[in-house]
Amino acid sequence: MWRVCSRRQMNSTNAVTRVSENILELQTTKNGECKMEQSLIKTMELSNGLKLDFYDISRKLAGDRWYVGMIARIDIPLTDLLLTKLSNYSVKEIRNALGEAVSFQQKRERHYIDEGEKDALLHDLMDSFIKSTLNYFSHPDFPDKYVLKEFQAYLKEQAWRQYDHRG
Repeated sequence: MWRVCSRRQMNSTNAVTRVSENILELQTTKNGECKMEQSLIKTMELSNGLKLDFYDISRKLAGDRWYVGMIARIDIPLTDLLLTKLSNYSVKEIRNALGEAVSFQQKRERHYIDEGEKDALLHDLMDSFIKSTLNYFSHPDFPDKYVLKEFQAYLKEQAWRQYDHRG
């Protein structure tokens, strides 16, 4: 069974390995969760210096029917310059919590698509994504705000874990 991993699952429990030049595979945890092959299909350089990668995660379902999906991913390196903009927190504190980079990713998908329509639909999903999000992801403040959001989510999760006594 194939599943798409959440960003937090990918960052915390799985290692990404390169199968070939354009294919990445997520290594799974012991219980077999979150295994998925991704084929890089497009890369865009954004005006804020980040890179937007598109991965094809489509697969055949049954007969001539397909699951058509793509993942858009932006890796944000946690540079000292970026982290010093987040003045309420220390660089060391953020880096200890998030590591050397933070990944933004979003998935678009359609189920049970005719084989003859899958390639056109995949390009439509990408084009729609680009049209609706490019200005947002290209904005100079996007990396700062996204890293801050991820760090605040981490702090919230840690506070919750502190009071979780389920064992």
